Amino acid sequence: MTTEEAIKLIQIHERARQGRLRAKFMAQIRLQEERERQAQLRGAPKIDPNAAAIIIQKIWKGYAQRKKTKTLRSSELSFIGMVSTVQPASQKNAAVSLAKKIEEKRRLTQEQYEKEYQEALVTVKEKIKETDGSDMTEQMQDQIRQWFLEVR
Repeated sequence: MTTEEAIKLIQIHERARQGRLRAKFMAQIRLQEERERQAQLRGAPKIDPNAAAIIIQKIWKGYAQRKKTKTLRSSELSFIGMVSTVQPASQKNAAVSLAKKIEEKRRLTQEQYEKEYQEALVTVKEKIKETDGSDMTEQMQDQIRQWFLEVR
């Protein structure tokens, strides 16, 4: 298979993939439009105020009960000693100090690497200047001369 045939084959498959995606997207749009038309024909849903109040009460009571159960469970676990309620201050301070030490070490390492990088840039530029500098200046001078000759 030649390169051109491979390219044509890839293009055919990509266009087919895009066509399938477009067809799927258009089908979703048609389905959404159909749902909107059906909703307009049916009109706005009519909900009884008592039924709406019952639904709101049901949701609120479920939320309140879950919250109450969570607090009761946590108090029971702390009562039987399964969960420590307060973390010692020394552990909190130890974690903070460890994080600060790590951050300082990281900052020093970054500064060291940046310094090494800048030094390497300078040495690379000097090496290039030593090896190719004269050739580069000669080539640039030739180009400038050629340009002057062409402009005249």
